[in-house]
Amino acid sequence: MENTHFVQLSALPGWIIGISHNQHDGYQCWIINSELAVLNDGYCYSTSSAALTAGRTFIERQHNP
Repeated sequence: MENTHFVQLSALPGWIIGISHNQHDGYQCWIINSELAVLNDGYCYSTSSAALTAGRTFIERQHNP
């Protein structure tokens, strides 16, 4: 994660969404669940909003499979 830094954290009950930014790759979404497992979808997004939306969508799908 060279030159990568976290630009946003968002907390939901039982979940934390972190958005990181890398100048070369763009934004990535990181999710930490209540068991402290760190998850990443492997995609790079052009905006932090798109990355955050991806994280929220993932969490919503976990609650409503």
